[in-house]
Amino acid sequence: MVDQRDKLRASRSAAVAAKDAFAAQYISGRVDCSVGLGVNERGDDWTMRVFAHSPTAAQALPDHFGEFDVEVEITGPAVAF
Repeated sequence: MVDQRDKLRASRSAAVAAKDAFAAQYISGRVDCSVGLGVNERGDDWTMRVFAHSPTAAQALPDHFGEFDVEVEITGPAVAF
């Protein structure tokens, strides 16, 4: 577990840079998607976490970006109450 945390800490700046590049290429100017950085299900590497309003909004997104997985969650539009 400690080795995984150390690996994640050491690779964080590269993951943030990749997320920013992904956002610039695929998310910029869109109101139907947002992207964040998360840890994959195994807990051993970074992943792009994309939140899309609909399956249509997610269609053009890749499942990998560079060395990182892209995980898409269909959330529906945000609504203020």
